[in-house]
Amino acid sequence: MIGSSMKIGVVAAMGLVLLVGQGCSMKWLQSDGETGAGSAQKGGSGGRLSGFSQNPSEERLGKGGDIASLSSSGMSARQRAEITKEEKAAIEAGLQDVFFGYDQWTLSDAGMEALNLDAQWLKDHPGAVMKVEGHCDERGTADYNIVLGDKRAKAARSYLIESGVGSRQVAIVSYGKARPFCTEPAESCYQQNRRGHVLLNVKK
Repeated sequence: MIGSSMKIGVVAAMGLVLLVGQGCSMKWLQSDGETGAGSAQKGGSGGRLSGFSQNPSEERLGKGGDIASLSSSGMSARQRAEITKEEKAAIEAGLQDVFFGYDQWTLSDAGMEALNLDAQWLKDHPGAVMKVEGHCDERGTADYNIVLGDKRAKAARSYLIESGVGSRQVAIVSYGKARPFCTEPAESCYQQNRRGHVLLNVKK
């Protein structure tokens, strides 16, 4: 009896060690460096996240005003109406979203063309503020995609500022994979979700 109870105790202790070990091994994303104004179009080191690092100083998730909450269900009807109004304003102004490759935040030629149009409109309307939402497809963890979405939004913002748009005219936020535009598990849907979605607030 003593032997079997000791075995049970050892197995339970090992299970506890495994659980604690998994719970404590926080994985942090290591970026290849901030997407600066110059690297927004050149891509720096290829525009790919370089995996996980044990160094939490690389990316502080959930801190800073440009990282959004993962939950969109807490939005009030008024907030939803505001977003709809801002989306409608962006469409009426002819502003265009920017799309990205899988696991990429560098701008493609098509992305730069879209941003050139957006930049011209913003320069012609200095009182307007454009928000770029960083979105991702469903693959990868929520934390990974929040960081990737943030880098996509920052790449678009950097390009716009480099094109002569005032820094106060461009706000960014990342939703990662929390607010998909398309929910089918297919590449055609994933392409739609890998975007910098633009909203517009025109001050009267």
